[in-house]
Amino acid sequence: MASDDSITQMIFFIASIIVAVTIAGTIIGITGLMADEMRVKSDNAVSVMGSSITIVNDPRHVPYENGTITIYIKNTGELPQSYRDLIIFIDGQYIEFEADLVGPGGENWVTGRVIEVTATLMLGAGDHTAKAILGNGASDTLDFRL
Repeated sequence: MASDDSITQMIFFIASIIVAVTIAGTIIGITGLMADEMRVKSDNAVSVMGSSITIVNDPRHVPYENGTITIYIKNTGELPQSYRDLIIFIDGQYIEFEADLVGPGGENWVTGRVIEVTATLMLGAGDHTAKAILGNGASDTLDFRL
């Protein structure tokens, strides 16, 4: 009888160790995934916090001739940006556009540099809205009147 009790206790002991190791492995795996997710989110937050753009047009005098609108956007953030990742909406509609850096200074859209965005579209007289959005979510909106 005594040996039966020893074997039973040994089986329970081994089973409890297996359960404990399994739980510890799961917790370690989940902790690693959470740490990776926090790292990604913090990198995104740093990118957004260092990014800022401003549409610098005068809302009363937005250049619009022969169906072509011109919008000037300044990088006011701390980080260089890629204006090729820019998205532009006019009156809530996505528009295809061309963008070029204004003035000398190389091909980088660094802090203080302005880009000139031109797009062809038909706009009637009245109130309109332009919205520029960077790939990381930083944006600016301009309400203007033609």
